[in-house]
Amino acid sequence: MSNLMEKSTALYQELPLFQEKIQQLAAVMKVNLADYQIDHLALRANTEEKAKNWLTELLKCGRILSDNIVNGRPIYLIELDEPVDFIGQPVDVIELPFPKNKQYPQETWEHIEIVMPFLPHESVEDWVNRICNTFLWKELTQLTMKVSEPKVEGEQLPNPSIAVSFVDKTENHVCIKVHPYTIKKILEV
Repeated sequence: MSNLMEKSTALYQELPLFQEKIQQLAAVMKVNLADYQIDHLALRANTEEKAKNWLTELLKCGRILSDNIVNGRPIYLIELDEPVDFIGQPVDVIELPFPKNKQYPQETWEHIEIVMPFLPHESVEDWVNRICNTFLWKELTQLTMKVSEPKVEGEQLPNPSIAVSFVDKTENHVCIKVHPYTIKKILEV
């Protein structure tokens, strides 16, 4: 069993509450997570010290898959030796962004990324429009939605993202991000 799964780690102890909050958000989004691959889980730290401590913990049970600079800060992708069971799916990648001038409401698990693939010959704009028109997240006043396309040197595939979270983050700070490709597919090209 990997170190992350040992019940003594804070990261492991916080997973059940994170799952519960993700399921609450998915229900409001009208997304059945069983229908989509959960690609990876992501942490958020406000201090470099906290991020370094988490990286040390994660490297006890995995290896660095990638450590790129994205939007001016290092983001580590850790491939776990053994997947985490998250809402009934095996997830073997953890995203650990190092902090940049932003304070997060909580230093803990923050978002998941799910895969909703491109249709054949679909452009980024068409993909975004299709996802938005299918789920109508913009029409739900309790949700906020952000569309972006992070640029990472060397990546060949388009990597658009639709991030959905609650407007009021006091009760539930989590986010679900939608991408057309898995992070491993983006990295392999």
